[in-house]
Amino acid sequence: MTTTTLSLQLMDAADLPHALRWLGGHFAEAGAPEAAAADLKEVLGCVAVDIFHAGKVRHQTVHLYLELELDPGRVRLRFTDDGRPFDPLSEAYPEHGAKRSNTLVRTGSPLVRQLTDEQHYRRTQEHNVLELIRYFDPLPGP
Repeated sequence: MTTTTLSLQLMDAADLPHALRWLGGHFAEAGAPEAAAADLKEVLGCVAVDIFHAGKVRHQTVHLYLELELDPGRVRLRFTDDGRPFDPLSEAYPEHGAKRSNTLVRTGSPLVRQLTDEQHYRRTQEHNVLELIRYFDPLPGP
């Protein structure tokens, strides 16, 4: 069994269309059915938007690195960012610029949990690291 690892850097949410095209081009390599590929694209969008909104402090640029690890029947997405500490698996985060500090914005975590099989978050040094895994029955090759 061969594992393929690819990586991509996103600087803001405007990079999402490029990232989604990039991902879509690699899912077939792991034998991912179209439904699994569509789910993982949805997950990428939800997590990236949450990271860029919650991880940013004022005018700070958040650097998001996306690693894609492909095996037959398994895709691992690893998100690493240098934003403020933020667990994308949490249910909500404080809204930026809110007049009251108790104003919360809901995250995409319920959808992420529904569309992936494993979810792991950790804070290491100055980085947030989120790993998501999706298992599936690989499509037969040509």
